[in-house]
Amino acid sequence: MKKHLIVFYGRTGSTLVDHYVSRNLCNPVFEFWNNGFESSEIHPDEYQIYFDKLKPLQIDWSMKYHVMTGTHAIGLPKKDYKLNLDDTDKFFRDLKVTHLHFSFRIDCMDTICSHMIADLDNTWVVTDNEVKTHKKRYIDPQYVRKTCDGFNLSYRLYNEYVNRYKNDYNINFYPYEKLKDKFDVDNDPRGMKKQLTKEQKQDLIENYDEVESIAKLYPFYHGTINEDNGILEV
Repeated sequence: MKKHLIVFYGRTGSTLVDHYVSRNLCNPVFEFWNNGFESSEIHPDEYQIYFDKLKPLQIDWSMKYHVMTGTHAIGLPKKDYKLNLDDTDKFFRDLKVTHLHFSFRIDCMDTICSHMIADLDNTWVVTDNEVKTHKKRYIDPQYVRKTCDGFNLSYRLYNEYVNRYKNDYNINFYPYEKLKDKFDVDNDPRGMKKQLTKEQKQDLIENYDEVESIAKLYPFYHGTINEDNGILEV
């Protein structure tokens, strides 16, 4: 049996990856709603729920695993905090996960803008080939800092996951900007459509220059995402 986890952080095309994996790499096709799950995404507060429901499954399955699930940051928000992934080790080991699919986005600023717009407009996942309308707005600097704090931790966790698990599982990497080279993103089975270009996102944020100036205070802004494996190289 093949047991797939899409390891992700927000706005990386992970849902598209999950649709591809569940329909093309699971035999038979795995549909989470037909197996007692309300969602395919596993977040920190759902760790035990999904662990208990996945353990008895004796079929191929595919789920999404957020990088903050099963992890503990000790010392946050200090720069010298340590990361504990013991619970993630247990999740992967005890559920006998076979494949890890790492979903990432190469452009950090585009990722953050996408996250804020999706959050403020409640357009996280749009299906049925629908294209939403968005309004131009000023984004509160405090909210920008909170978003950057979250992504700063997500990037560090992502690096930790790749380095920790790359030799123990079947690994695949999926850069958001190159998904079309991996599979047919224009004909997603649930009708997901790209909503906004990078330039359109920036134009929707009235104080984009201020947003970027805040992002410059974080290591990720000055680093480069490795296009092959998603590692943030600072």
